[in-house]
Amino acid sequence: MANFTGFLKHGGNYLVASLATRSLAFISIPIYTRLLSTQDYGIVSIFMGVSGLLVSLIAFSTDRSVSRYFFDQKSEMDFKRFVGTSSILALGFFIFNSILLIYFAEDFGNLVGLNKNVVYLFIPFSLISIVGLTFEQIYNPLKKSKEIAVYSVINVFLGFALSVTFLLFMKTEKYYGQIWGQIATGFIMLFFWIRLIKPYFVLSFDKSYIKYIFTFSVPLIPYALSGVIIEQFGKIAIGSSQGMSEAGFYNLALSVSSIVNIVVIVTHQAWNPYYFEYMNSKNYKQLDSDFIKIFKITILVAFGVASFGKELGLLLAKEEFSGALYLIPIFTIGYIFSQLSFAYVRNFGYTRKTQYMTLTILTSGVSNVLLNVFFVKSFGQLGAAISFVISYIIMVVLAWFLNNYFVKLHTTPLRKLLFPLIIAAPFYILLYLIMGIESIFGAILIKGLCFCMLTVIILWDERNEILLFANKILKRS
Repeated sequence: MANFTGFLKHGGNYLVASLATRSLAFISIPIYTRLLSTQDYGIVSIFMGVSGLLVSLIAFSTDRSVSRYFFDQKSEMDFKRFVGTSSILALGFFIFNSILLIYFAEDFGNLVGLNKNVVYLFIPFSLISIVGLTFEQIYNPLKKSKEIAVYSVINVFLGFALSVTFLLFMKTEKYYGQIWGQIATGFIMLFFWIRLIKPYFVLSFDKSYIKYIFTFSVPLIPYALSGVIIEQFGKIAIGSSQGMSEAGFYNLALSVSSIVNIVVIVTHQAWNPYYFEYMNSKNYKQLDSDFIKIFKITILVAFGVASFGKELGLLLAKEEFSGALYLIPIFTIGYIFSQLSFAYVRNFGYTRKTQYMTLTILTSGVSNVLLNVFFVKSFGQLGAAISFVISYIIMVVLAWFLNNYFVKLHTTPLRKLLFPLIIAAPFYILLYLIMGIESIFGAILIKGLCFCMLTVIILWDERNEILLFANKILKRS
């Protein structure tokens, strides 16, 4: 319980940042949907989706080995030299790929449905993201979650303020305002991030680190891309085949659903250092106990968003943007399987057998692309949402198979993780059946009762721990 309480402390820091970030994301919905047309909103959505893909590709993921090397470092200076080597290598690839992007800007723009002037803006956006990721890669294993949380909140709120300022002064092509606002904020943040990275950085290019970086990081490119591809490719496919406005509607539903992804990201960030400690000490009992709790929390948050996400979307956005909100329950199921996949994918990183991670993620990513190509043409937005869920299921199944029969490293038993998922299934079915209730009050009441019942059933085994934890909080208050 002590270790899980420590996890909750760091998770709380990440959660505060994520909640602040996500609360702003929701606050910004009514503002952006009123300052932007449905077409402009769709263009910004596509830009943000594609930028997520480019951030991983433009530096060949060579900046992602820092947090893993922290646990293998021989000394403090050894770690600093590794950070220096990794950063120089990432910068070199960034410059090379940026030149290629400039040269093929028009062709790339035609591929994703953006004009070449917008494509050029991917370059500064990617540089900012690379430096920010390096900062997080250093401070996460140090368990300095407070620093990550504070600068994350500053970045998001300042980005919103500058984006709105730019938008108010734009007369035409207003989507540029939001993009320029984010880039301007990024250059301000670079000043702070570089200062925070500096104590852990020594200018060095040591060839002895190159093999480690390429062995661990380059195979992670599909891993880094996977979540982005699965989450964003449907949006890009819809934008290409059905128009930017439809992509914007899809993005709004995905944005509301991504409340669940907050839980996935926060628990991954906060628990990852503890995972390595448990694995190194072979404390598998505590590992299983922690992850089962994390998975149960994910299921409950997912069902809550599935139940009330549509009402939240209607409350926040203009009615003309709400055409895809019925997809929210489907998206939440996908995020549940995303969390489940970490039970197995983490082991590939721990053992540095990243070829299995590459195979798992690449298969699910390619599956998502193929499924979207087929389903979007036949079913539109619904097809993209179904592809989203199936891709994560494929990821879980393949990761489980590779871990059990090739890596053969301990993971939380699948039956213990499927049990709360099976319990939640009838509640999801009931949620679908009550969608036709015309009375908003009646529907909310029934969904609220279902959520309370599911919470009690799923957390019944943890009731004593929850009461003990609550008593400690009350005593401190």
